[in-house]
Amino acid sequence: MKRRWLRVAVPLVVTVALLFLVLRAVRPAELAETLSEVSPGLALLAALAAFGFIAARAWRYRLLLGNGQPRRMRTILAVTLSSWGASLILPGPSGDAAFVMLARTRVKAPVAVGVGAAVLSRLLDLTSLLLVALITAPLAGVILPRPLLGGGVALALLIAAGLTALFWSRPRRAIVGWLERLALPASIHERLHFAIEELGSGSRPALLVTATLAARVATGLQYFALFAAIDQPLSLVQVWFALSIRTLLLAVPIQGVVGLGTMQVWWAAGLTLLGWPADEALAASLAVHLLDLSVSLPQAALGWLALNLHPPAQGKEQTATVEAQRR
Repeated sequence: MKRRWLRVAVPLVVTVALLFLVLRAVRPAELAETLSEVSPGLALLAALAAFGFIAARAWRYRLLLGNGQPRRMRTILAVTLSSWGASLILPGPSGDAAFVMLARTRVKAPVAVGVGAAVLSRLLDLTSLLLVALITAPLAGVILPRPLLGGGVALALLIAAGLTALFWSRPRRAIVGWLERLALPASIHERLHFAIEELGSGSRPALLVTATLAARVATGLQYFALFAAIDQPLSLVQVWFALSIRTLLLAVPIQGVVGLGTMQVWWAAGLTLLGWPADEALAASLAVHLLDLSVSLPQAALGWLALNLHPPAQGKEQTATVEAQRR
């Protein structure tokens, strides 16, 4: 019980403390004026790009969970939207936990397979974000230290090599053999073996890379439109660089509720590397974050509504059985 309260209290304290510091650099009147002058056309463009980002992620989950089994894209899209909404509101890995739960109940994916799909998606995101940051840094006028540059390239190549090994049969069998030598219970060995075979044999690496690149392009266009909507035009390269830094910093285990406080600090880290003053970076990041929530949360709510309007197939079968027995 103490740990549970601690998990609740820490994000709340972090949110309040950091939001207090952010609001000291932001004038509420200027923030309200900025949000009131947002172009509806740019906001709509950002909403469409956000949907494109989620559609690309849903397609990637469809590839990871497929393996010849009937996985309806519409259901996976609703699951992805709902889990995305959880990640926007709740701190920590709440979005991944929601995806695993919904994939189990709505797509009939075993828990081990759902966890594996979530982890592989995170690794693909991490690799692509590292590469985007390293490629766009010199194009955006940012000079990264050589140790940081070399470490980023090495980490990206290491993750890419691990993912490549998983998607080919011979190295995948070597991974399974190595796991079987670990001192783990037989039930865990069985689940790991099933998950690796399910994810590795049914996934197509080229399409997974394509889906990941599509997600990176869509989210770049989304924030390109959001910054333009608050009259802070950045080039697409600058947006991609700052966005990659912000998203990589989301791996920090302590995050604010609804992203308030911490998200502004992560954005400021990327924007200050582009030469922005810290107070301007915090003010712009708060406005962008509020706009982001306004175009993203309604779409996540539609995904949650779609799932609730269509109960799981198992629930329908149970209802039909009860009705038949009553008759």
